[in-house]
Parts: sequence; C-alpha cells; structure tokens
Amino acid sequence: MKRTVVLTGKAVVNFRKVIENVDDDEVEELLTSNDHRESQIDDDDLLDIEWIHDDVDIKVTP
Repeated sequence: MKRTVVLTGKAVVNFRKVIENVDDDEVEELLTSNDHRESQIDDDDLLDIEWIHDDVDIKVTP
C-alpha cells in the first residue's frame, strides 16, 4: 500500500533581491522599515536552504 508523507518544519534560507530604479522616497522607507524590507522578499528570491530546524514534523496518511 502506498501512502502520503507530509514533512513540515522551519528552515533558514538565503535570499537575494535586486530592486532597480528605486526612487529616493522608497529608498528611505526601505532604510527605516524592516517590515517593508521583509515584505519585498518573495519565493522567487529564495536561493537555498541554509539549515533546517531540529524539529521536523511528519504526518502519514493512508
């Protein structure tokens, strides 16, 4: 019998985002707001997994 296994957890990933032609107001907002910087990163910016947190949960379904 074949089953489905789902592994979930947290990982630290490396990312790189290049934003071109940014006006001065946007640069100032990026400099002053970590939340704004974080909101700029999306799945396409992720490069590789640095490490996986110790706790990886597993769920097995029939």
